[in-house]
Amino acid sequence: MPPFVRAVRFAVVGVWAGLLIALAYSSLPPSKRPPTTVAGAIDATPEGVGEDLWSGIYMNGSKIGYGHYRSTPAGGSVRIEETSLLRLTVLDREQTVQATVTADAADDLSMRRFDVALTSDLGTFAARGTVANGQLDLDVTTGGQTTSQRVPLDQPLYLPAAARARLSGAALQEGTTLTVQAFDAAAMQHQPMTMRVVGRETLTEDGVAVQTWKVRESFRGMESDVWLDDGGHTVRERGPMGLEVRRESAADAVAKGWSSAPLDLMGAVAVAVTDISDPRERDRLRLRLAGVEGVTIPSDGRQHGNGAELVIERETVHAATYQLPYDGAEWQGELQPTMVLQSDHPKVRAAARAAVGDERDPLAAAERLRHWVHDGLEKRPAATLPNALQVLETRAGDCNEHAVLYAALARASGLPARVVAGLVYQNGAFLYHAWDEVWLGNGWLTVDAIFDQMPVDVTHIKLVEGGPETHAALVPLIGKLSIRVLPDRDAG
Repeated sequence: MPPFVRAVRFAVVGVWAGLLIALAYSSLPPSKRPPTTVAGAIDATPEGVGEDLWSGIYMNGSKIGYGHYRSTPAGGSVRIEETSLLRLTVLDREQTVQATVTADAADDLSMRRFDVALTSDLGTFAARGTVANGQLDLDVTTGGQTTSQRVPLDQPLYLPAAARARLSGAALQEGTTLTVQAFDAAAMQHQPMTMRVVGRETLTEDGVAVQTWKVRESFRGMESDVWLDDGGHTVRERGPMGLEVRRESAADAVAKGWSSAPLDLMGAVAVAVTDISDPRERDRLRLRLAGVEGVTIPSDGRQHGNGAELVIERETVHAATYQLPYDGAEWQGELQPTMVLQSDHPKVRAAARAAVGDERDPLAAAERLRHWVHDGLEKRPAATLPNALQVLETRAGDCNEHAVLYAALARASGLPARVVAGLVYQNGAFLYHAWDEVWLGNGWLTVDAIFDQMPVDVTHIKLVEGGPETHAALVPLIGKLSIRVLPDRDAG
């Protein structure tokens, strides 16, 4: 298989897998390796436990994982333990993602401290948070290194699953609306979470009719329907991308209902279109998008549109207008380190020096970085939420890993860079993908390290700007977006 074709095969799974993990993480946030067989998996519920709930996690009707939530009151506080496991098959390679949360909460279930871990075949991402005096102190450990961040809070902070427990007793009435600040473990940020009680609804659970309260939940721009029993416990949840969480016994959650046929992750969210001739070589592409209501499609020198119609043109590469490092005021933010782009870390800075050397021309430096990342990373599907340090350690991954590492190395070199995400065409469909942009002083230039392109081809459709922590913004489009390729001479 030619290198470019092989790279494309592995490029287009990353954003999709990351979105799925983020969604499941929010539904059943995450310690020890979750068990994969019944033996040893089902502990007896300890005396004094307030809740002990198991759930199966399904995608388009196929079981892909399970979760376990336990809360234990302890003298004015509550101990919360959550575990989940996802089994994903990406390009015939099985991926197991394990997530855990342990937390100490006040009696209203607001967080005092918590530990989060996400483990996949590319390593472990861990975070520890402490809430006190109106702020969250957050330590993130990955690639054997720890970085710290202090986040101001103006409200109590909740885990998403714990926040639902606020809807119990008198709060379970039609029309009740409650908004809290919930911790988004996938993005390491807190976001408003709104829950509105829609009304009564009867569900069938194991052949038995169960009276529930239907709740419409909004979090990170995504809407989910949640059904709670009279005790406020989750019976079922249905969210974007065909994700469904169903209450099950411990034995059923762990061992029952796994699909014999692997779920086609790429096909599940692909946007089918008519074939595009010479997709990597053409200079211009006209598209009509539907299902994008309420979503602002970025417009820049490369792609521009009128409503849902979009024209994408291959960029002309111009010489840069400054020497590295960039010292202008406008794009200083695109030089700063973040929790996933650790551009100030000594290991990242050393790798940037190895890649760029003494080159001070931004265009030439961007080219060196592209080759260094493309040649230095093994192309393989990765079901994880990547960050630059972890990628630098593992030297493997798909589009997310390439894009995150490239952006961090560019910033460490004094070259403003940002991760972008959207879609790319492959074999009759548009698939979710991530790449980069770098600032040359006279405009942004696109770079795709896994495709080894600079600029990228015109089938790259930018939908959001930002790293994996922003990709949840793509979720409202999934399952709704359709694309029609227009003749270049006809915009109608």
